[in-house]
Amino acid sequence: MTGAMFIAECLKQEGVTKVFGQCGHTNYALIDACQRLGVEYVSFRHEQMAAHAADAYYRLSHKLAVVNVHLSPGLTNALTGVATAAADSTPMLVITGNTPSYHHAREPHQGIRFHADASQGDIYRPICKRVWRIDDAKFLPDVMPRALNVAQTGRPGAVLLDVPMDVFSQQLTATPVTLARRPNFERAPAAPAGIVAAATLLLGAKAPLIFAGNGVTQSEASDELREVAELLGAPVATTLMAKGVFPENHPLSVGMTGIWGTRVANDLARGADVILAVGTTFGEADCSSWNPNYTFSIPPSELVQIDIDPQEIGKIYPVAVGLVGDAKATLRELAGALGQTGPRRWAGRACEGTMQNEACQHELSVDQRHGDKPSHPARLLNEISRIAPKDTVFVTDVGWNKNGAGQQLVTTLPRSFITSGGLATMGFAPAAAIGAKIAAPNRPVMALVGDGGFLSVAGAVTTAVELGIPVVWVIFNNFCFSTIRTVGTTYFNNSYGTEFRTPDGEPYNPDFVLFAQAFGIEGARVEEPDDLPAALTKALAANVPYLLEVRTRADVPMPRTGHWDIAEFLATGND
Repeated sequence: MTGAMFIAECLKQEGVTKVFGQCGHTNYALIDACQRLGVEYVSFRHEQMAAHAADAYYRLSHKLAVVNVHLSPGLTNALTGVATAAADSTPMLVITGNTPSYHHAREPHQGIRFHADASQGDIYRPICKRVWRIDDAKFLPDVMPRALNVAQTGRPGAVLLDVPMDVFSQQLTATPVTLARRPNFERAPAAPAGIVAAATLLLGAKAPLIFAGNGVTQSEASDELREVAELLGAPVATTLMAKGVFPENHPLSVGMTGIWGTRVANDLARGADVILAVGTTFGEADCSSWNPNYTFSIPPSELVQIDIDPQEIGKIYPVAVGLVGDAKATLRELAGALGQTGPRRWAGRACEGTMQNEACQHELSVDQRHGDKPSHPARLLNEISRIAPKDTVFVTDVGWNKNGAGQQLVTTLPRSFITSGGLATMGFAPAAAIGAKIAAPNRPVMALVGDGGFLSVAGAVTTAVELGIPVVWVIFNNFCFSTIRTVGTTYFNNSYGTEFRTPDGEPYNPDFVLFAQAFGIEGARVEEPDDLPAALTKALAANVPYLLEVRTRADVPMPRTGHWDIAEFLATGND
């Protein structure tokens, strides 16, 4: 078979049914091979969009994200999307074409050759777990299983296969084998002695707290997390990425921590005597720039940390007990150790958390009930949270629609809140929502995105139309990059470069309703806050690609309950 057919056979053996990308002359052989084997090629008009869609497809389905793109500009276009996925530990296989191998030394058309011949893969080295350039098809039987193994084991991430186009067409005689060339049993729990030590420390705590990260979502460990929480009687806080992994209507849920976290989560985290952290990198945003006065104060809090990646143990905070193991398997063993003492009474801690949650909700409710025009973004988020079905998947971009949603939307199911965590990539949501809907066709999918973020990747809508994918895009239209406008007005008394205006100073954006019509989808605009419930209900019920523009305020900063140290040096502006 050809090299392209061999790769496609490996993907099919792996259970891959969707490949995302954009066509080019260097990668078309693989596109054809995928079609022959019944693997759908989901085509986007720009490679960044394809990578975001593949990323979200994995986050909903937990099936390998596969991206196939053209050489050089195709690969560099995809870079932002692949880096976004890598930063959030999405297992992603990126396959790119390259110039013919026999032309590498001649610097052929479209080749990256500025530092070394055919060196486009070097651009991906900082973001990938491994990069392979396959200069002969005979190497494929060894490289393919290795690539699939590296991407999906340990701490997952992105890998790159850089394939000269003649290698796609070369003939080889080999049998594709992938699953038999990597671990074929579930991932292991932490060491038994460590489980006992963790259980002993946690059972002796007076004010324990559980802090759940994306590793819990990756490991599908929501049930185990809940069991441990109820056995301990410990409140559960999450990272932004892990929102929904513990039901936020549970009495022990206190929401997300950090700069834009809930006040109760930050307060309880700071006051905990023992913290059980599972599958989290303790990122800056989740930890209030690691300032001990706002979120985590470790020490004096003692830390039990569970992670699949040994490099994460103690990376940010010192550990009392550090456990290397899979989140699901380790939490299951920990629940067994805790259960030997019988469940603790957690009604008191739950009551305490509920009272604090209610106080925080009362604090937010003023903005959430705001009736003036344009709509307050908190009002929009509150209406969305109230009206959207329980199983809705929210895919967020950046700004109020991300951090505000993390703080104020209520999610009760795992894999219901998809966002760009590590890179906070503007332009993530519009295409990612399409990938999410492909992965979960029976769940409503709603993209929450600003006008700036939407217009940076508006072409994603075309794929939804072509494939008939019913996503609802809710555009927070405030005629500016509002988060950065707030930085400018707050610290520099200036909004230069952040607002969208015509030469005569009038606010400017294209007419989004006409935009929707031009793309062949349904669209509507909401200017009156009281019209939000009906408009949202109609958009969700339409079951077609739907664009809902909501005019929102640009002058309201996100409610910040934690700390971001950039304020310390921005405070003086340029004075």
